[in-house]
Amino acid sequence: MALTNCVVVIVASISCLVISFPGAATAIANPLPHVPHSHPPLAAAAAMPLINPGIQKICAATSNPKVCVRSLGGPYVEKGPTRVDPTWALVQQAHAGINATERAIVKAKKALNDPSVNAECVQVCLDCYDSVMDSWRDALTSLQLGNGFDVANQLSAVSAMTSSCEDAFSGDDPTVVVISPLTKVDRLILKMASNALAIQEMIFPRSN
Repeated sequence: MALTNCVVVIVASISCLVISFPGAATAIANPLPHVPHSHPPLAAAAAMPLINPGIQKICAATSNPKVCVRSLGGPYVEKGPTRVDPTWALVQQAHAGINATERAIVKAKKALNDPSVNAECVQVCLDCYDSVMDSWRDALTSLQLGNGFDVANQLSAVSAMTSSCEDAFSGDDPTVVVISPLTKVDRLILKMASNALAIQEMIFPRSN
């Protein structure tokens, strides 16, 4: 539910009578310096975004609450009155994951033209991202069918395939730390998949 804060500011105009007296002209010519108010304007305060309590509660149960709040309260959220529950939240998180994966694909295609980046590894990532997109969408389909087990499997596949992208750059050696051009977006997708799994457990506690 969208909340609207209305702020009414009443400005009273006061007419002042100035009685002439010696030095009055000097006082008017040299007014007191303006001291800025230490508090933010009321209009600015009213414009500050509020987090839906339902979103806050759901995201608090995930491993990455900040990413969750951005996913559920960000640009991916459907406009208009919304009933916030775990099912709605999982749909929004999946769409946010799809959006992030699309950005990863764009980054990977640009990286193919960078001679300093291993093109073979980037191609592995592109193949992985195709599978990740399928898994996000299949998770949504399984959610519609009420099949919690398949939802969990598809979300786990998102994590596995995204990790495979990073493994391509490290040569599957866990002791090797490689920051690839795709590491940042890969980490975001992994956090989103983890959050989605946590939300899935709210809907299907026993995954059946």
